[in-house]
Parts: sequence; C-alpha cells; structure tokens
Amino acid sequence: MLENPDRRHGTSNAFRFSKRDDVRYLECQALGEFGCITHAFCTRWGGTSEGRLANLNFGVHSGDREEHLMRNREILCSAFDVPEQNLVTINQVHGDRLLVVDKKSRDWQHGGTLEYDGIITSVREMPVGIKTADCVPVFLVDPTKRVVGAVHAGWKGTSLEIVAKAVGVFMKEFASTPADILAVIGPSIGPCCYEVDDIVFRHFDEERRGSFFSRCEEEGKWMLNLSAANRFQLLDIGVPPDNIFSADICTSCSTDIFFSHRMEHGDTGRQLNFIMLR
Repeated sequence: MLENPDRRHGTSNAFRFSKRDDVRYLECQALGEFGCITHAFCTRWGGTSEGRLANLNFGVHSGDREEHLMRNREILCSAFDVPEQNLVTINQVHGDRLLVVDKKSRDWQHGGTLEYDGIITSVREMPVGIKTADCVPVFLVDPTKRVVGAVHAGWKGTSLEIVAKAVGVFMKEFASTPADILAVIGPSIGPCCYEVDDIVFRHFDEERRGSFFSRCEEEGKWMLNLSAANRFQLLDIGVPPDNIFSADICTSCSTDIFFSHRMEHGDTGRQLNFIMLR
C-alpha cells in the first residue's frame, strides 16, 4: 500500500487521498467545503477481504465471504459515522434507470431486485452508493436544493447518457437548475487503457464520439475516454465547466489502489463510492 498515493497517482488540486480509521479514500475538496455533505471514492484498502479481493471489497458477486462483506460495511460506516441501516446501494445492470429515494428505507446493501444504475435523494443521513471497478462513478450535488446523487456510468450507461438523465431528474423532481449543480467524476479506467471495438464505438452519438474516441492502429479498435464522454454530457445539459471536477485517475493503471475489472481480467472486487447529506 502506498504511503503517499497523491504523489504517485498525480491527483489534481481538486482531489486528495485521505484516511479515516483504516479506510483510505479519495475526496473532492470542492465538496468538502460544504459541511452538509459526506462523500468518498473508496479505495480497495481498509477492509477484511483476502487474496485477490484484498481488502475493502463491496462486490457481492465476486466470490467473497459473506462475513467479509458485512464486516467491510461495518468498517466503512463506522469510519464515516454514517447510519449503517440507511446505506442504500443497488443491483447495477449497465443501463440508465435511476432510483429516487424519498424516504428512509430498508437496508439495500445486497441489491435485491432493485435494478438501477444511479440513486438520487434529498433525505438526510442516507448515504447512497454505487460500486465500480473501472466504470465511471459520478456524484451530483445541488447545494441549493440539498439534493445528491451517485451514478454508475460504464460504456453502456454512458452511451445512454445516464448522467444527463440524472441531471434531468434533479430538474424535474427537485426543481434544480443545471447552473447550480456540481458534478464530480471519480477514478475510472482511462483512455490509456480502455480499448473497445466497433460495436461500442457505434453505440455513441455520431456527432459527439470524435471528442472522446481515438483510433487504434488495429482496424476496428478504439481508445475510449469515458470520463470525457460524461463531461460532455454534463456540459450539454447546462452544468457549467467550472462546476465539473474530474479525478483523472486510471483504475487500470492503479491496481495498487483500486480494483480494475480490465487489468485484473474480471477476477477482482468492487470499491464503493458514496455520498450523503448531513
């Protein structure tokens, strides 16, 4: 485990690696200025899982032991002083469905039948989280209306413009204005490592895809910048550029810090990314 991941991984000035108890995580300093918000892009360090899942794994389909998953959950909630029974996660399906949580609900840590790829809430003391291992985690915050969201954007969700649709939910359900929304794009696989084929390329809007795809030497292969694709969606829907913060850390290049589905050939865990209103 690196003692100073900021130095090696080149985080922008808007982000920093921090630690609470044994849990190491990345935070956006712009969100830290709001005392009503707790958030974290967790790393893989600080839990009890073993071997290839070492050690703060939240992937329930990764082959981990139930006691490890439950203990990891307890460790995280204790470190951040959040109500464990209120932690809401979902069964992510690489789509564009968004769950709005408007009242305190049962513990959804293990997903159940809740098949969504984003959670939005204005309920206080209710952490909402999504799990990643290369896909893009995006936090959305309207500090004026006191609404937060966590969005999981893989290539399918990104091609379906899930982040823009989430902003649309903020506008429709909470009367948010895009100019008031802050968007934080967390660590994900970078354009240095994310090679895709023509099938993926053709799923994206023809007019836009030249902004975040670059051609490989091999015919029919492309390098995809998922973070940039989500940034363009946010800009298109009216979120100001100064309100968008990108970590620009490649999870595939950083398996000493993060789980990576691509680099670890699918045999890995999932880190949790959560946000909560105090």
